[in-house]
Amino acid sequence: MLTRATEKPDASAHKDRRLRAVYRRELQNSVFVSALIVSAGMAAAAVAGIVAAPAAGLAYPVLVLPLVIAAVLAAMNVRRTWRRYVVQLGMLVGLLPLLNTVLSIVFVRPTEFIALGTLGLIPVAFAIFVPLERRPHLVWLSLAGIVFFGVVVAMATGGTDPAEVIALIVSAALSTGLSVGANEIQVRRRRQMNDQLLAVRGLYGRMKEHELDLRRQDEFLFMQQETLVVQQAELLRLNEELESIARLDALTGLGNRLRLNEDLASLAGRIERSGGTAGLLLMDLDRFKRLNDASGHLAGDAALRGVAEVLRKTSRVGDGVYRYGGEEFLIILHDCDQDGLEAAGQRYISAIEAAGMAHPDNMPYGVVTASAGATELSQANCTDVDSALHDADEALYVAKANGRNRLEIHFPADVVPIDQRRAAS
Repeated sequence: MLTRATEKPDASAHKDRRLRAVYRRELQNSVFVSALIVSAGMAAAAVAGIVAAPAAGLAYPVLVLPLVIAAVLAAMNVRRTWRRYVVQLGMLVGLLPLLNTVLSIVFVRPTEFIALGTLGLIPVAFAIFVPLERRPHLVWLSLAGIVFFGVVVAMATGGTDPAEVIALIVSAALSTGLSVGANEIQVRRRRQMNDQLLAVRGLYGRMKEHELDLRRQDEFLFMQQETLVVQQAELLRLNEELESIARLDALTGLGNRLRLNEDLASLAGRIERSGGTAGLLLMDLDRFKRLNDASGHLAGDAALRGVAEVLRKTSRVGDGVYRYGGEEFLIILHDCDQDGLEAAGQRYISAIEAAGMAHPDNMPYGVVTASAGATELSQANCTDVDSALHDADEALYVAKANGRNRLEIHFPADVVPIDQRRAAS
């Protein structure tokens, strides 16, 4: 704005393009009003010249008409075509009454006192166009008054018509009052507009801060989402790991009974659908209780871990090795017939004995040995896995009774193959 109090309400406000546009529109409106007042005042002076000085004829109206047209054009175009020259137009409009007076004095002397009256439009026009705070405005009027009274004194001492002096004094008084009123109205309007603009600017600033806060929250939520995705992936991995751990024996690292039951069910279903055979080898460590009693449970646990490692190394790729319970182990031999089952059983028993794990109470060997019972799983008995495990267990007890450290195989003789049972049904 253009007052001392409001010219620079906030240095950052003038950096805001929107606020500068508001100030520019307000200045354009001020020049528009100022131009209308000046044009109306000079048009009224032209009419008064026709009435008060008929001897001059139409000379004064013809002289004033271009000035009135210039003021009207300024009012019409200050918001559009000439909006970039708003300050220059405001100065021009404010000086048009002075130009009117000078031209009247030079060319139309009978209307001189009327032209002098139009000088009162100057302070009114500038009060609207360039409103000042109350004190600077009064100082400006005082300086203008000094100049004015100097003109009055000069005219009075020069023998000028007293009517001209009186007209000049009345015009000055009216213009002074109108100028003070117009200036006060404009200052209040612009103060109010500044307050509103600053409030809007503050609201806009808060909105920008809120927008930044929302953006930060979006970024935070995005990071949280990414973190959640990573945590979900980690949770899935841990769940898979826990599921795997839940199917492993904690001491030996072999599959436990849960894993054995799942694998046996899958194996039985495959054999039932596609045929084939598999071997079940059930092993039990010989005189293991004596090892625990004589050497302690730590030695027993070490023996169990050692046997598990031997079984793991001895088994073929694809075969399953499980801790069946206590000192018992079970091995699933895939695609294995009776001959392969016997060879594999001997291989495991020999490997355990060859490992040389000390067991003084297991005479006559002096090392850890195992007895084994085996049976074949085929379409003849795959629908009853528990019976097959029972047959392997019976064969194991036969091996124990026959001297230990040996293999016994159960050969099912009375079982009808599954395809025959299906045909019979």
